[in-house]
Amino acid sequence: MAFKNERRIVNSDVLPIHADLEKFAPVYSPETFTDDELRYLRPFFSNTDRSVFVVTGLPEEVIGALSSRYSRAPSGMRRVFLREYILPIAKPEEQNDWNDLDEGEQRERLHTKLELETFLAYHEKHGGIEGLVNTERGRRFFTKWLAEFGDDSIAELSNAHVCLEGVSNVVANRLESQRIGISPLEKSTRYVSFRDRRPTDGTYQYVVPGELKGTVYEAWFTAMMDQLFDLYDRMHEGYLDYTKTLYPKGDNETDISFKRSRSAKRFDDIRDLLPFATQTNIAFNGNARSYEHMINRLMGSDLGEDRWWGQQIAQELERVMPSLVERPQNERGARVQLYMRNLVELRRRLTERYMRPKDASEVDQNQRTWSKLVDCTPDSDIAVIASFLQQGDHNLDIDELIEQVRAISKAERAEILRQILAERQPEGNEPKRETDRFLKPPRAFEAVVLKFAVRGRGGDYRDLHRHRQLTQDRHVLTTAFGYDLEADVLSSPFIEDIEETLETVCELRDEIAREISPKVAEYCVPFAFIQNWYIQITARELYWIVELRTGPQGRRHYREIVAHLADQAIREAPSVFQGMIVDRNVYGLARRESELRADKRRQKT
Repeated sequence: MAFKNERRIVNSDVLPIHADLEKFAPVYSPETFTDDELRYLRPFFSNTDRSVFVVTGLPEEVIGALSSRYSRAPSGMRRVFLREYILPIAKPEEQNDWNDLDEGEQRERLHTKLELETFLAYHEKHGGIEGLVNTERGRRFFTKWLAEFGDDSIAELSNAHVCLEGVSNVVANRLESQRIGISPLEKSTRYVSFRDRRPTDGTYQYVVPGELKGTVYEAWFTAMMDQLFDLYDRMHEGYLDYTKTLYPKGDNETDISFKRSRSAKRFDDIRDLLPFATQTNIAFNGNARSYEHMINRLMGSDLGEDRWWGQQIAQELERVMPSLVERPQNERGARVQLYMRNLVELRRRLTERYMRPKDASEVDQNQRTWSKLVDCTPDSDIAVIASFLQQGDHNLDIDELIEQVRAISKAERAEILRQILAERQPEGNEPKRETDRFLKPPRAFEAVVLKFAVRGRGGDYRDLHRHRQLTQDRHVLTTAFGYDLEADVLSSPFIEDIEETLETVCELRDEIAREISPKVAEYCVPFAFIQNWYIQITARELYWIVELRTGPQGRRHYREIVAHLADQAIREAPSVFQGMIVDRNVYGLARRESELRADKRRQKT
């Protein structure tokens, strides 16, 4: 389709959404299903064989539980749905507990099976909701008001559950950087093995960026990725045995909690070997407006895989809510996408012109100060108290409130803040992080804004960057700052192979960054390498992140990062942060206690 849109830097003769992007498509091996299984799947999924699909026709509670289970499952969502939700209903006689049921319970399950069969037959006869309800009228309305008149609020009233399977961690990071209108849940590197090979060709599950295909770097890249995954695979069982030796079963542990906590420790430690090329699965819940923005952001990227996923998401949503994803596929959307693409290129040019990059000799790879407070709202105690009193019956503007609060002594201001924060511990109880963190400081604490420069492992950046009530952005993924590993990994019998492999990655990353693109070189970088980014955050959100992320279930490294953020905030504004609960205990096994509690709950049920 011809498209005229003159931009200063990047232009296109066709709508970006219509470009041929197949060279950037990640390898995807769809799961195979029997005819019987397909019959169970079709009413609930927009397709059964593609890497992007929409979940439909299920209760919201079921979709939430399914997505949660999906994040800790090695298989795809459709297989999880079959195995754990549908087959127990469709084939109750084949379940392990069938013979343990009494006659009444067996009759009830057979009745539920009959109801499912009735629903499936009805769905097949009428072709689903489309065959029963006049959806065309609603679509004409949305097309008219959204596409023609631009009433964006309409698009916020329609939701979709979209799943992506086989997306690289490079793209996953970009997707999850979107803050408003979506909620992502990703396959966990902390609980799930990533050593499985594709059933079709026996290759490991990582993305070869299309920009490298057909170049002299493709073979070098695949050899390096195979080396990383080979090492991850070799450590899979050996490191688990090593972990069990380091942390033998405690007297109060059950067999299940012992097994699960040691397995989690194993995955926690060896995940640092995984490169950002690693493929993952993500389930999103979002409104149509947020998906429009997601598609535009992806299509406006200079990375081919980003654009391919944007194209696929648009195509799949068009099957489900066509009137609500029309704009990313027309000239209006194309203008937004090319605008974003031009900003990417402009940033590159301005960086080259005005910024003097650090030479390798200037980078201190031994620096282990994880954060630095760069800026903070002045007179932060005054800002919070004035904002807190805004709702009072006083007829004062905020500037007048600020001046009156400024007249209060500093000691009395600290006492006012103490009283506000003391409401989190009713009756003067001792602070308890696991419960009090849900009693969030009032919105007035958003009047204080802090900016931090942060360093941390790429894997821990992935965990921390998912918080959305803040602003953060990162440097291009690099190996320049060196890598960091868990103390137990450094003492393990695998350390020599690990260090040799990680050192080898650096040469490949630098070569691709120099000859192809720094963005494409991100695929090479393992999670162990230190990255730098900034966080601009309100005091209220910092309370939430610190009290959540310093808990015993957290990874040691990001617990250190977050505790360091807290230390600097407390030094800068002690009265504002006097109620912050920071867990500074050292836990050798992050998941020991939580798995023990979970096992006790399972035994009760």
